[in-house]
Amino acid sequence: MSTFAVQPAVTSTVTNLVVPVRPTTRLAKPYHYRRNGIYYVRLRATGSTTEAAAVSLKTCNRRDALDASEQLTGFVRAFHLENPEAPWSKLKEHFRVVSVELFEIERDGDVTRVWGGLHDSNSGPADGSTRPLKSVERAPVSLSVLAPAMTFEALSALYLADRGQDQKASTLKETQICHRVISTALGELDMRTHSRADLVALRDRLSGGRMPSTVNKLIVKLSAVLAWSVENGHIPKSYDKKLKLTKGLESSRKAFTQDQVGKLVAYSNTLPETSWKRWLLSLGAITGGRLNEISQLTVSDVQILGESGITVIHINEDGEGKSIKNKRSERRVPLTDGAYGFDLAAFSRYVEACKLSGSESLAQIGYRPGGEWANQQAIPAALGESFGPGLTFHSMRHSLASLMQARGVPTAYAQAVMGHASGTITFDVYGSGVPVETLANVLKELFVEGSETGD
Repeated sequence: MSTFAVQPAVTSTVTNLVVPVRPTTRLAKPYHYRRNGIYYVRLRATGSTTEAAAVSLKTCNRRDALDASEQLTGFVRAFHLENPEAPWSKLKEHFRVVSVELFEIERDGDVTRVWGGLHDSNSGPADGSTRPLKSVERAPVSLSVLAPAMTFEALSALYLADRGQDQKASTLKETQICHRVISTALGELDMRTHSRADLVALRDRLSGGRMPSTVNKLIVKLSAVLAWSVENGHIPKSYDKKLKLTKGLESSRKAFTQDQVGKLVAYSNTLPETSWKRWLLSLGAITGGRLNEISQLTVSDVQILGESGITVIHINEDGEGKSIKNKRSERRVPLTDGAYGFDLAAFSRYVEACKLSGSESLAQIGYRPGGEWANQQAIPAALGESFGPGLTFHSMRHSLASLMQARGVPTAYAQAVMGHASGTITFDVYGSGVPVETLANVLKELFVEGSETGD
């Protein structure tokens, strides 16, 4: 039932009552504002910035909003005068306002100082003019009291409580970091009343000092929370559609030329075969594997398959601490002996040495130290004057993908090697079933036979 329907109109007689009892809670003058075109009125305990109740006036019409506000604040004044000892919590209970505490003042003879600005007879309309608000017989609009602001931080907590257990530890950590960035940027914005302009402004703030691809990743995280929040009734609507950036998404990481890849493997061959650094670099060159995929390989992930005798690395997340990007990332990639000078026999000896030492992991250094060594030392040293910005370990992945595209390798085969989620029906249905023998022949033609013909 509407507040207006159950409360009597406030008369000047009631308003002018002299009540000698000191009020427990002093109420400030009502504050009016608009959000997304809708008028709101906010009441608060004087002197407090947190003990406040925001009420939507449910109209874009200024006159109707002022009329509704005057009648509502009249109800508050009447209740306050009739219940001078009521604490803020009692006012909250009576008018369904939230998040408040008691606030006491000293007795003073001035009505504004004692009772607060709400009781100031000179209180004016929302635009600050001195014209008094007119009273109305009935409310032109209904009111609904807003709960405390439903910030993105609050939505994130609810979302992760529901969906967090479905994410891998590494993914969950990344999600939490992204959510913190978004929460900081959005601040106290109530997502129940957010607008398209709010999210566009968010995107602009996130774009400061970040790559477009990073901004889009944050927007994807934002959209996931907002879509879940709409589905679960936490917010009425989301305005995140087509929010992602479309310009400047070209990767800053370039592909190596085939000559440069050859230099990288040649450089790796100068390192001892007992050194993981040698195999980190050369495996990246001949498999296109991601840095984390190669860094987490175990001795059991190096396999020799059946009668074919093909040696492969099995990229998977079976084992503590291992993770892959998505389900398509699990794959077996053949190791091509002689590719750019890769020595399969030497690598096999390294694997056997790890087994004999009792080590399950192939890596002697972690993912981050390995990446820093490759990007900051090995690659610049191997390329010399041909080294330039944007050339990193990941560039070897771009190089292999570009080489397969240039040589006309079927998409299904290329995706099976790279572990990409395709989006094409052909690959989604058949790609994961590409025989390893076929992939081995494809890579052999790319690396060995192509180099022999000078292609």
